[in-house]
Amino acid sequence: MQAPWKHFETRVLLAGWASALLVFFAALWIASCSRREEPADEAKNTPRVARSIPAPPLREKPKRFPANTHRPGTGEGATSGSVDLGTFSAGRDLVHVDDPRVWWESDHDTHDTECDHSMHAAVEAPLRRLIELVDAAGGTLEVHDAYRAAGIHNPRSLHKEGRAVDLTCDELGLEELAKLCWVAGFDWVYHEAGAKGGAHVHCSVRRPRPDDEPPQSLAAQ
Repeated sequence: MQAPWKHFETRVLLAGWASALLVFFAALWIASCSRREEPADEAKNTPRVARSIPAPPLREKPKRFPANTHRPGTGEGATSGSVDLGTFSAGRDLVHVDDPRVWWESDHDTHDTECDHSMHAAVEAPLRRLIELVDAAGGTLEVHDAYRAAGIHNPRSLHKEGRAVDLTCDELGLEELAKLCWVAGFDWVYHEAGAKGGAHVHCSVRRPRPDDEPPQSLAAQ
């Protein structure tokens, strides 16, 4: 028969081993939880990429859009409004638009200081619709000119407010592109094919009025 102190010593030893095992498994559990949390922390600190959400087309596609014609039949000034640099503010009115599906001339032209990504905020919605339409048709939209404070355009050009853009698309051709620009919702679309070359589609928008509803964002965070 063992002495009582032997039983006590055995119980203390077993309790010590049990405590050690509990500490060991607790440490393993904490370590595994930390590992599971790491990806969530990493994802939290990674900026989310904005996705372009196509807005519905605004108009039916015209059957024809011949060279040197424009829609609507009124002049650009009567439709989109004249330039008014006295009320225009580049810092307030311009936005930076980008989309990897678009060929931006200023990204490839090292001899010019213009930025074809800069345009009036009112241009963004129809331009994003157009990007979706051209992409769906298998083409690549090319933006050749947007906001220009000075340079090649006449003093009354809407490019000086960023309310006009000049566009081409090799895959679709200018007549088809002009049709899609009209569908996308630009206020004035001109299939411009001058005798001196440089044919393109010129699109413009009117200046937002005070009673207009604020434009909805086309980018999802």
